[in-house]
Amino acid sequence: FDRDLFKINKKNQKEIVLALKNKYGSFYDVFESQIINRGDLSNQIYYQELIAFTQHQDMREAYDTVQVVFSDLSKLEYELGIAFWNFSQFFPKLKIPKIAAFFSGFNYGVITFDDYIAIGLENFLGANSKYYSFIGKPKYLRFQNQERFISANVLEAWLNECFQSYHTEKDLLSQLIYKGKVMYCIDKMLPQISLADKFRFNQNQMNWTKDNEEAIWQYFIHNDLLFSKDEKRFRSYINYAPFAKGMPKEVPGRVGYFIGYKIVSSYMKNSEIDYNQLMSLQDSREFL
Repeated sequence: FDRDLFKINKKNQKEIVLALKNKYGSFYDVFESQIINRGDLSNQIYYQELIAFTQHQDMREAYDTVQVVFSDLSKLEYELGIAFWNFSQFFPKLKIPKIAAFFSGFNYGVITFDDYIAIGLENFLGANSKYYSFIGKPKYLRFQNQERFISANVLEAWLNECFQSYHTEKDLLSQLIYKGKVMYCIDKMLPQISLADKFRFNQNQMNWTKDNEEAIWQYFIHNDLLFSKDEKRFRSYINYAPFAKGMPKEVPGRVGYFIGYKIVSSYMKNSEIDYNQLMSLQDSREFL
């Protein structure tokens, strides 16, 4: 989508917009209404906004960088092809999304809507890309801006799109179990990539977390966190964070994803339910 969009100029603006509408359907509608935020703009002013967006010096430089870094998308296409073939085997009644790569001006990484997943490629240029420091992004979040994390990111977004409605409870245990179910599915759907990349940890974080699983679990129990609904107490265990609050500096944010994954993996070894039944289970205490 980004390559088609950035062809626009004053001479071809009407033809480009029509071609985008015809080719991308509902994705173009979302791009127009939410990403560009057209509102009540007339066609002519809207065309001017599109041209200004694509010809802005900083945006154009970032777009050109994207074209260099992602000149070949075959590896990503291969990974996502395997992932969604597995998804279709695990969840045969669910739809397979269309996938579009686009340029959002650093506003969106991976987004889902209707039958689309859209990947803002400018958000995966590498942890050391100058653009993230320019926009003031914290260092721990820049680590997430790596191409090797795209596939796991896409799968997590689509699983949330399909199953978020089953996740209604707000206590830590329910959060752990839901995130664990998502990661269990991702692990099975992306067998060819490392566990660290699936969790979006560096290898030292992954090793430390695996070696100290029991200590992390004990910390949750001893601090009476497991059934807490006070998100401020456990936010760093389920969201991106520079560190896991109250734990050694080696422990990454979102460490709860790993604890949940281990609980769900153990549960599935002792159960004969399928993936759809797993994702539909809502009683988190059943997993204990």
